[in-house]
Amino acid sequence: MSPIGEIDLHIHTTSSSDGQHRPEEIFKMAHALGLKAIAFTDHNSVDSIGQGMVLSKDYGIELVPCFELNTTFDEMDIHVLAYFIEYKDPGLHKWLDEIKEAKLEQAKGRYKALKILGFSIDEDDFKIAAKGMIPSGATFLKTLLLNGKAAKDLKLKPYIRGERSNSPSLNFYRDYFRKGMPAFVPLEACSAGEGIRKIRDFGGLPVQAHPSDTGDERIDKFISLGLMGLEAYSSYHRPEECEHFRQMADRHGLVYTAGSDFHGKEIKPDVEMASIEGNSYDVLERLKDARKKI
Repeated sequence: MSPIGEIDLHIHTTSSSDGQHRPEEIFKMAHALGLKAIAFTDHNSVDSIGQGMVLSKDYGIELVPCFELNTTFDEMDIHVLAYFIEYKDPGLHKWLDEIKEAKLEQAKGRYKALKILGFSIDEDDFKIAAKGMIPSGATFLKTLLLNGKAAKDLKLKPYIRGERSNSPSLNFYRDYFRKGMPAFVPLEACSAGEGIRKIRDFGGLPVQAHPSDTGDERIDKFISLGLMGLEAYSSYHRPEECEHFRQMADRHGLVYTAGSDFHGKEIKPDVEMASIEGNSYDVLERLKDARKKI
């Protein structure tokens, strides 16, 4: 594990259906690690930020308002982080409600696709796993494991005790829901260009999350559409990829950020909060400077 640094700008709370910890639990962990600043980056949601701002004062840890937006490009799911978003804006909330409706339709399609593939997936279990929120990729694996038949399903064994069990929810998403995979369902909601523009319209600074599987040509396109940063340091990236994206950001005059993409041990067992390289406070200072250009 990499040394703990000063910040973590990619953390999920229970406002993401695949987030394990409530906002105060996150602050307690961040305080124990001696962090100076964190960002809540829930999927298409700013619901935890208000409480987080209060906790920020209580714990003396800076909170950067943010969320992680699902967008599409070439039918790929492109995640864009919206740092310093005006999270109280009614227009933002209306837009996020539209995104959530589209995500719900995508989830219904994924559910049907898994049934066709022969998975024993129960609708009641699905509702329990979703916890009243829009289902994420992790929700489906949770649902399948709630079913007593899971232990006998050879398709699930790699995620329970096999070679895909190091980060089962993420691996299940990669194996079934990404473009080209057997349960892929495109998201009919928001293009990458529209998402970047909207984030900026609502006062946010758009940064592409974990860009390692996107391809540099696509990233160049996003930059032309107004992307302002790259999450160079990520739990998704090998050291050489971190360096590549940091240099790419420098070449294009973008900011680079550092975030673990922490969800909790139940979702990503191998990801610790702030346990990535490059997570020094000067990253946040440059992010603040870049926001002034919006």
